[in-house]
Amino acid sequence: MGCTPAPVMRPPGPKSAPGPGDPPEIEHEVTAIDQAPTGSVQSKDGSTLELASLWATNRVVLIFYRGHWCPHCQHQLGELNKRYADFKQKGVTLAAISVDSVQDTAAMHQRLGLLFELYSDPDLAVITKFGVDDYGNGIARPATFVIQAGGSISFKKVGDKPDDRPSVDEILAALE
Repeated sequence: MGCTPAPVMRPPGPKSAPGPGDPPEIEHEVTAIDQAPTGSVQSKDGSTLELASLWATNRVVLIFYRGHWCPHCQHQLGELNKRYADFKQKGVTLAAISVDSVQDTAAMHQRLGLLFELYSDPDLAVITKFGVDDYGNGIARPATFVIQAGGSISFKKVGDKPDDRPSVDEILAALE
């Protein structure tokens, strides 16, 4: 299986483990948000980035991807990279986040020759705030957000399966 993630331990959080008789946890619940949450991620060089700095003055297309091992993710990031000039012309910043380690993020960035940044969120802190966590697998669900300058979200697509992602043309249309 090409899209089988490496196991990632569920990070500690406000939820306690379900007890006997508790209803099962919903795996694919998408949090309804209209403002982009704040949080920190790691750059491929290991430095910390406050995400809100990306959309303080610019529009941002923020991609959540499953990991470096996922062929659907590699394809999507490659297609975005091919159309990087179209995003740049619209004054849009592209960025992508996964649970990958800083080392895996840097290796994938180099291997794909990306012109935009990849970020690491190994504890799923930001991924959870955006409501795109897939704790059953310890990864992010494939998701795309268009975030306006100032942080309002104008477009959101959260995939139900690994290949459920908007096309580059759909993302560009959402920027109109």
